[in-house]
Amino acid sequence: MLPVVSQGNPRAAEWRIRRESYAHFQQRALPGVWQGPIRALDLGAGSGWLSHRLASFGHHAVAVDRLDDEVDGLGACRHYPVTFAVVEADFDALPFEAAQFDVVILNGSLHYSPDPAATLAEAKRMLVAGGSLVVMDSPMFAHPRDGQAMVDAQRHAFTAHYGITDVIRPGVGFLTYGDLERLAVDLGLQARFFPSRGPLGWRFRRQLSRLQLRRAPAAFGVWVAQ
Repeated sequence: MLPVVSQGNPRAAEWRIRRESYAHFQQRALPGVWQGPIRALDLGAGSGWLSHRLASFGHHAVAVDRLDDEVDGLGACRHYPVTFAVVEADFDALPFEAAQFDVVILNGSLHYSPDPAATLAEAKRMLVAGGSLVVMDSPMFAHPRDGQAMVDAQRHAFTAHYGITDVIRPGVGFLTYGDLERLAVDLGLQARFFPSRGPLGWRFRRQLSRLQLRRAPAAFGVWVAQ
């Protein structure tokens, strides 16, 4: 049922935001290419919930991820009632011919890239002319210092919990609005960011966390480049 979860789900607040981002994706990224079934490439697909949604509407979806576990990786895809293509691969070295997808989505995954510019260039290579390149729900910041503070706090929490001091991060950990603006220019694309603001209570808690953390909290939403 993702991105729909029950109110009692321990991650209900997170999925409320992701549900809003999914609505942005439907409204902002699909209309420009939706002329019958579309071909969608879902990079960093995790459990494949977005590919499942697209396949349920009759679209041709390909889910790509490096992990194949059955909880939060491609192994979970076998449980869906609708089938779609599943490929275990690195999104910086895609095993596909160029220019064959109408939409390429990095859904909650671009911040795991060590080089987002290279990752987006590879993603754009997959697009047909006039296609949409989409970044959904990576943690966003206006200033890199706030993003770095979040990454440092995560590393310290990991060290305190597991007792491991030499933590290897899989990617940059966050993005900034300025980064995405520059990358759109470099790729020759026109882009816009649509924020997922969440309900009033969630927005209030964000302002409270700003005071507690002494930094801006991460923002989420959908970046669409065409």
